[in-house]
Amino acid sequence: MKAQDVQDYLQSLAGEWQYPVDTVDTFKAGDPHAVARGIAVGWMSYTWALQRALDLDCNVFITHEPTYYSHWDNDEDILRLAPVRAKKRFIEENGLVIIRCHDLWDQMTGMGIPDAWGQHLALGKAIDGDTYIRVYETGGQRAGDLARRVAGCTAAYGQPGVQLIGSEEKLVHRVSIGTGAITPYLECVERFAIDLAICTDDGMEYWRDGGFAIDMDIPIIAVNHMVSEEVGIERLSEQLRRRFPAIPVHHIRQRCMYRLVRDAQ
Repeated sequence: MKAQDVQDYLQSLAGEWQYPVDTVDTFKAGDPHAVARGIAVGWMSYTWALQRALDLDCNVFITHEPTYYSHWDNDEDILRLAPVRAKKRFIEENGLVIIRCHDLWDQMTGMGIPDAWGQHLALGKAIDGDTYIRVYETGGQRAGDLARRVAGCTAAYGQPGVQLIGSEEKLVHRVSIGTGAITPYLECVERFAIDLAICTDDGMEYWRDGGFAIDMDIPIIAVNHMVSEEVGIERLSEQLRRRFPAIPVHHIRQRCMYRLVRDAQ
C-alpha cells in the first residue's frame, strides 16, 4: 500500500463538499508513492511526535495541524530560522511522508472533531448548529457545575481545570461548542441564542468576549484548543485502523499545550 492510498481514502470521505480545491489537506512532505510501513496519527507533527512515529516504524504521519506553524502551510518565511530548517532536514533524512487531515476532520459529521468533542462531554444529541458549531440543551445546569463537569472530561488530556468567565450561578440551557480555533462566541450568542459557550483559548477574542460574557451574563468555559480536538484525533486513528487492517496504525497521544505553574509559596 502506498501513502497515496491513504490520502485517496481520506479524500473519499469528504464526498463532494470539500475537495479538491481550497483545502490544506494535502501532502506536506515525502513521496506520495512511498510504501506505507505504518501510519502514525497525531494532532500536531511536533518533532518529538515524528520521532515517536519512527520508533514505531511508521513512515507515514497524519497530522491535523501544520508542520511548520502556519495554517496555510506557507513555509518559506519560517524556514529562515535554523531550528526550523533542522526539522525539515530531519523529516527528509528519515523519509517521512506527512499528510495533513484538517479540513475534512473538522467538518466530518458523526466521527469528526465537532461530534467527537460533544460526545466526550456527554452533552447528548445536538439540537442546532452548523458545519463547525453544535448546540445542546443541558436541562438548566448551573454554569459552575457544567464547568466542573467539563474539567472532569479534560483532565485526562493534561488540562485538570478549565476557565469559567462569568457567573457560576447562572442557570444555562442552550450551550454551544466549536471546533478547534473556530469557537465564535458572539456569533453563537446571536445566531443560536445560547446562554453559555464552550470556547477554546484561541477560538475567541478573550478580552472582548470575556467582557461581554461578564456584562451580559452569558458565561464562557474556555479549554485548550488541542484538548478540544484530541478525542477526534483518536477517532481518526480508529477509522484508519479499520480501513487498513494490514498495516499498523498508531495514535500519537498528545496533551494540553501548557502546564499550570504555581508559586512555590
